[in-house]
Amino acid sequence: MNNKTISEMTAEVVQSFSEHTKTGTTPWNYEIAAKDLMYQVGGLMKLIMQMKGERYAHGKTKEEIKIAIADEVSDILANTLFLAHDLNIDVAEAWDIMQKSDKDKVSARVK
Repeated sequence: MNNKTISEMTAEVVQSFSEHTKTGTTPWNYEIAAKDLMYQVGGLMKLIMQMKGERYAHGKTKEEIKIAIADEVSDILANTLFLAHDLNIDVAEAWDIMQKSDKDKVSARVK
């Protein structure tokens, strides 16, 4: 199992996305990453619906669909990491704040 840090994954994504201009596409920025993120989430939902039998699977097996889901999840993570990088957001710090907020919400509702 690969145990890359968020920083390592972010550096890889930033490097990879910087290569997009070589193909003639617009230089990647947080707005493009956010737009592509919505596209990737849509693709993920389509695959989940195929796995659940709610959408035609085009002859793909559940295992093939699961592999495609892993690819979409990775694309979503890549876009999220790039977006955070481009906006100078510390993902680890944001994660900790979100976790505390969620715990506080649950605690307030359980009382």
